[in-house]
Amino acid sequence: MNLKPVAILLNLLLLTFPASASYAGDKPLQTIIHDENHGGLDFSLGDSKYSGELAYNKSYMVNFSVNPPSGSSIKVAKAYVYWVWSKKDLEGIYPQFNASIISSGNIESLPEGHMYTDTKGFVSRYDYFSGMNAYDLSGKISKPGNYSISLMNTDKNGSTFCVQGIGLLLAYEDPKSPTIEYWINEGCDMLYADYGITPEVATMTTYFKGDINPDNITDAQLITVSPSGGYSSGREARNKLFFNEETSSLPVLGDIIQLLFGSGKSWENVYQTNDTVQVALDEKPVGDYLVPTENFVSIQDEGDYLLATNAILVLNLEEPESSEKRGI
Repeated sequence: MNLKPVAILLNLLLLTFPASASYAGDKPLQTIIHDENHGGLDFSLGDSKYSGELAYNKSYMVNFSVNPPSGSSIKVAKAYVYWVWSKKDLEGIYPQFNASIISSGNIESLPEGHMYTDTKGFVSRYDYFSGMNAYDLSGKISKPGNYSISLMNTDKNGSTFCVQGIGLLLAYEDPKSPTIEYWINEGCDMLYADYGITPEVATMTTYFKGDINPDNITDAQLITVSPSGGYSSGREARNKLFFNEETSSLPVLGDIIQLLFGSGKSWENVYQTNDTVQVALDEKPVGDYLVPTENFVSIQDEGDYLLATNAILVLNLEEPESSEKRGI
């Protein structure tokens, strides 16, 4: 049997229906913020722990310690709520909850965040929704201190969900720090190489669009987040992270070609979670693998099930020489 037409047809279907839900990589993360300023960026999961099932009126909270450099100001603050198993009886539905931020004894309700969701996408039992809610906290977190993000299930009709954790992203401005350029990509893509889905299909690829000059970059960091990665199968982690590298190649020969001529990099089994901490946060130095345009990252499941939710690229730019240093 010639499998080539089948593969072509599958790729066309994935391109034609990008919003469909499935275990395939069909919901690439989108760039929400692309900016440049003197400063830095930090991502934390605080003291996140798996909530277990949250019924009506049950709450969940994660605590964060915010300590930006002295003299800096917080430019971007975003909270990410990672949730799974949202259901009513045996039906998958969207969760209903209120979110609040707590600081110095003050409680402030948060406006409705942006909800990203995915499901396995075929008719069966336990096709429950998973997703991530993103909240803009810019202006609500503006100084050092201890902050908490709290949730409460508000559905009186009896639906439940579980929270895997909450992430807090801070980008700050600091005139004493180097100039950084950063891309913040977010969304939710459920990936699982099973039920006829191959690892190549169970791959999410997202781009950091635009041109850069790798020669003018002193450092580059890639931050990715994967709820459930390395845990849900109950077996050893089986996932892969790619940066500026194609996710499929000819065995052995393809690896040799990539080693000799490729500029990208891949890492095996980078996402590790457990019963308590079910959100994997990974950071990689990628300065040696940058390309001048359309840098990209791919997250691939190889049989353990995971969600791809966040991908952040941070570049430290070389400062131009002052006229005094040039002897002008």
